[in-house]
Amino acid sequence: MRFDGTVPWYTGWGLNDVMLLAGATEADEVVFAFTDAREQPGLRPSPPMRLAALTAARTVSVRLDGLWVPEEAVVLRAPREEFARTDTPRSTNTSPAVFGVARAALDLLARAPDGAAPTEAPRAQLDEVRSRAYALADHPVPHEHVEERLALRTRAYDVMRAATTTAVVAGGGRATSLDDPAQRLAREGMFLLVHGQTAPVRRAHLAALARP
Repeated sequence: MRFDGTVPWYTGWGLNDVMLLAGATEADEVVFAFTDAREQPGLRPSPPMRLAALTAARTVSVRLDGLWVPEEAVVLRAPREEFARTDTPRSTNTSPAVFGVARAALDLLARAPDGAAPTEAPRAQLDEVRSRAYALADHPVPHEHVEERLALRTRAYDVMRAATTTAVVAGGGRATSLDDPAQRLAREGMFLLVHGQTAPVRRAHLAALARP
């Protein structure tokens, strides 16, 4: 199996022993295969990217130019349309990390000595969205309730963004210091806005942001 093209993002370069590659064949199949996570004939990494968040995760882009992967390293081969039927709905679920960052920002606000911002109502909203999103994630049929999943995902983004922004505002000038947790949570939240983003997720999110 020969791989050609570019992997725009690969996180964990120099930290991981193996990497999972995905590509599409001329026959419109999706192929997943493992290879060693190191520079080798046909595989060349870029220098580590400078990112606004998660720099320690060592993210690079990878150029594939005739990388040969043996057939025994292939873990999945399926028609693209068949693969999309099960993979696309999964991307509409909300990442638990969104709720974790939002909760951490609310906890930071709760510890503020001057009680700069109330947290009871935002925490109740967070718990409500989290409960509904997890219930849908556990639904036995992943391709059902897709619109509701997308709506909850974009709503969870709103809750997270409001919580992290409030933490920065409450922190004032000190929140811009690189050793302050408020700015770190805001940057982590920014990353989560694009993590696992697919075209349908992006369209739903942009539509939600455009609404007054």
